Amino acid sequence: MQRSRLNLDAIGLADKIVLSLQAPPGFGKTQLLAQWRREWLAKSGVVIWLSLDERDVPLRLVHGLAVAKAVGSGRPVQPLAAHQRLGQEANELDELTNWLAEIAELGAETLLILDDAHNLPTATIRHSLPYLLRNAPANLHVAMASRGRIGLSTAELLVNGQLRSIGVDDLRFTLDETLVLLNGRFGERLELDDSARLHELTEGWPLGLQLAISAIEQATDLHVATNNLASSGGNLQQHLVDSLLAQLSPEQVEFLTRISLFEMIHPDLCVVLLDDERARVWLKELLASTPILVEGDDSDWLRIHPLARELLHQRFAVLPEAERQSLHQRASAWLAEHDLVEAAARQALLGGQNDRAYSLAEACLYDLMLRGHFSRVLDWLEQLPAEELKCRPRLRLAAAWSLASSERQAEALQLVEQINADAQASDEEQLEATAIASTAALFADQPDRSQAIIDTWLQRPSAKSPDLQAVLTNHRALLALTAGQPELARYYCQQISRAQAAAGTNAMSGYREWIFGLSYLKEGQVLSAERFLRASLSKADQELGRRNGISVLLAATLAATLLERNAPEEAGPLLANRMDVLAHLAAPEGILLGYLTSARLAALQGQTHRAHDLLNELYALGETRQMPRLSIAAQAEQIRLHALRGHGETCQSLWQRLERRLPDFVRDERGLQGPELALQVQLAQAFSSAARGAWQQMLGPLEQAARLADQQRHSRESVQVRLLQALAKQRLGEDGLPSLREAISLAKELGLERILEDTHPDLPHWARQTEQNSPAGNDEERQPQTPAPARSFVSVSPSRMLTPKEREILQLLTQNMSNKQIALALDIGEETVKWHMKNLLSKFQASNRKHLVDRAYLLGILQS
Repeated sequence: MQRSRLNLDAIGLADKIVLSLQAPPGFGKTQLLAQWRREWLAKSGVVIWLSLDERDVPLRLVHGLAVAKAVGSGRPVQPLAAHQRLGQEANELDELTNWLAEIAELGAETLLILDDAHNLPTATIRHSLPYLLRNAPANLHVAMASRGRIGLSTAELLVNGQLRSIGVDDLRFTLDETLVLLNGRFGERLELDDSARLHELTEGWPLGLQLAISAIEQATDLHVATNNLASSGGNLQQHLVDSLLAQLSPEQVEFLTRISLFEMIHPDLCVVLLDDERARVWLKELLASTPILVEGDDSDWLRIHPLARELLHQRFAVLPEAERQSLHQRASAWLAEHDLVEAAARQALLGGQNDRAYSLAEACLYDLMLRGHFSRVLDWLEQLPAEELKCRPRLRLAAAWSLASSERQAEALQLVEQINADAQASDEEQLEATAIASTAALFADQPDRSQAIIDTWLQRPSAKSPDLQAVLTNHRALLALTAGQPELARYYCQQISRAQAAAGTNAMSGYREWIFGLSYLKEGQVLSAERFLRASLSKADQELGRRNGISVLLAATLAATLLERNAPEEAGPLLANRMDVLAHLAAPEGILLGYLTSARLAALQGQTHRAHDLLNELYALGETRQMPRLSIAAQAEQIRLHALRGHGETCQSLWQRLERRLPDFVRDERGLQGPELALQVQLAQAFSSAARGAWQQMLGPLEQAARLADQQRHSRESVQVRLLQALAKQRLGEDGLPSLREAISLAKELGLERILEDTHPDLPHWARQTEQNSPAGNDEERQPQTPAPARSFVSVSPSRMLTPKEREILQLLTQNMSNKQIALALDIGEETVKWHMKNLLSKFQASNRKHLVDRAYLLGILQS
């Protein structure tokens, strides 16, 4: 698989002299080196590949380089000199200097690939390799691969900007790469959510993904197979762990079992756990020999891959209870000493030290909540007795915030009442309780109640805490957006101190960035929304995790934006394996955008049954949580989808059902939500009329929708109203072209590339006809069409190791032509063909014609 983000001409790689790949087995280092080889050959460069081992002392390394250079440049391999054959003394640096001079004399851009550099002896790493890198001629570039850090001194190269290290995080498959790979293997048999789950299960580990594919490919139901794989009894984990443990000594197996209770492990922690200094040695041996331990680029911490950790943890569970508790307690003490408080609390709880665990939790959960990890706080809440919350105020606040930012607002308000009734609560805690109540109101989709709380809050002394000030700013911005004031919402978002803005993504900054991007989307400015949300989501995914509530909120909004930009292939993966988090840990607007976007994507893929299932689920969420916005949006979207297919009677039935159940505040356009929901209702009525061909009946609802869209500053809906008005006028015999052209012009300015298809099936055809009838359209139509260039099934790299005639002959060899047929095709003599064939066999060290073609494919000279 070609990984374009790791191409040699990619940003961050193109200007480097030395590229260093460092990762455990199974991360595709050699595969990437092979990709670079093909790229280099395609640029007419020379590639020298040398696989290294423990016998490559300095002098032997030079001899290997000489042979590799001859093979890579198409030169005959020279025999060793007499003193080299007899093992006489030679100066390896002089030999290496001569080799570098020969590279300079080649006069061609040369790539030296050194694979398995971790095998090199210490003397070679300390002396020969640094000398080679520091004295490389201008035409030499070096790519090295090793299983870890090899102790090579590269400070000078780093300072000069000549070195780029590529580690585990770079080599992991991205979600997009995993989806491409799985789609190529399984097609539509594997659902998008299941593909995303496999990616998260393997964490983008190429070998792990290969094992996952092998484990499920024979299954009749891939969804069930993926679920089984994700469970602790999955074949992938069992196969992986069994194959690894079979190669280890009993001591190493026991060691792995005892450290499996951690995701991250440190050598010092291993020593404390086992009370044995040999733990460092075992850790180093396992790092070099197994792919489940991964070291950080600039850290001593190592990570245990979850595929193996889960089954290893099952082995840990059968150890004697006294030993397990002792290990947990030792770990808790060490972690607490190193300020890893939450991990220490978990180990204390597992070790039976409940009071210590609760104290440690109180010390860390509030900060954890501030960083946006609400789900982790809620997990702790399930393990904390109610009396502990009452006697630990900071723990109670962390729980209240996390509950308010989920679907459990009623529980949050109970804790708020406890804070308000607490005579010992400070003024700052009372203000915080007010902020929690406002948050609970917003997540319950009750903006008017939140506005009342905010108004009361503003009359009290201002909060001293910057975090509380940020919460207040976010709430005011979201309420302004709900009221149809996107500019005011962005103004509030920008009223933040530089110190807070410079900090990493946390709960306050994450919601602020979401509101900022959402304001552009609501306003219909999808180009600005896309640009801002992309950067925010990338940062949140990296700092908080892909399934964090804030990351999911940003992803749902960006997916909706990309769908408006007509990029469904990008929008789908953003929501994959995130909808379960969205329903429980997202603001109502995020839930709405996620479900509507998922339904529209399903409809575009021809899965109308799934689209309506999602909309029915959204409707049920609105009914059970008493959020009319969700129910109204679900019904309005169902009407639109049926209208696009001309289902007039179904649309009418759905409209009557919607109209009967409308709340009074929507009919009267009261409150902060009333006008926005009334706009959706008017559009739904217009779509229902369009599906039945009742064009005259459309005009009234469209007039009301236009007024509401302008009032709410919803440019997308304004464009949609103009499109429907243009269509109604045309069907009623009036001139709808001015409205159509104005709507198309506005849509182009805003980046709304799908709005014609999403509004009515006849609009794209009418728009094309209008464009073709314009003078510019006629000129474009008269332009001659350039025929597509013919494609060759096999291409020959313009490598300098071959002459132009040799390249032509090699390509004809792939068609199984005889010498006589090649001579006729190239209009040369048969003896000339034989002479070139002899040279080709020598250059590729091949024994016959088939071997020659195979070697050419292997070396990347021939490419399908």
